[in-house]
Amino acid sequence: MTALSIRSNEVVRKAIHLSSAAIPLLYWHLFDKDTMLKGLLFISTGFLLAEYLRLRFDWAKKAFMLVFGPAIRAHEQQQLTGATFVFTGAVISIFLFPKTMAVAALLILSISDTLAALIGIPFGRHHFFRKSVEGSLAFLISSLLILFYFYPQAVFQNLIISLIVTLAEANPINLDDNFLIPILTGSLLFLSSMV
Repeated sequence: MTALSIRSNEVVRKAIHLSSAAIPLLYWHLFDKDTMLKGLLFISTGFLLAEYLRLRFDWAKKAFMLVFGPAIRAHEQQQLTGATFVFTGAVISIFLFPKTMAVAALLILSISDTLAALIGIPFGRHHFFRKSVEGSLAFLISSLLILFYFYPQAVFQNLIISLIVTLAEANPINLDDNFLIPILTGSLLFLSSMV
């Protein structure tokens, strides 16, 4: 596979990933918690069913790859895709956390994680855990901006949360970061609200 096809594959993935910002934006502007959970549970169930069929039957795998092939990484061909983790993480975040926390956490997933890849893959020159310093800085700065938008007075907490989540994104300890990032961010926001 050439570098050009890897880049175009990643651009497709990140365009899809960035579009997941629709989840927190719809929740913030249009729908209540109950409506969002029902819709996301329906979509998540559909993704899990498609994943099960794809991993079990060749005909389903061929159909799945025909539609989603350009966005699938090599390691996802034999396990759940990032999209399934995005929807599962969104369901859990919206269920567990107050609205502002869930929205902030899901925006960090869709925006900061996308920027980390779009900066880190082409411009990353310095190793940082499993990622690059350049990509991790993009993640850190964008996550800080998102947190400051929702919590403008919580300067110290925003910085600590952004640093922790950036470290987790750079070294995701065998958890898909599409699941880890919103759950960890929401948990840290919730804990900081109790201090």
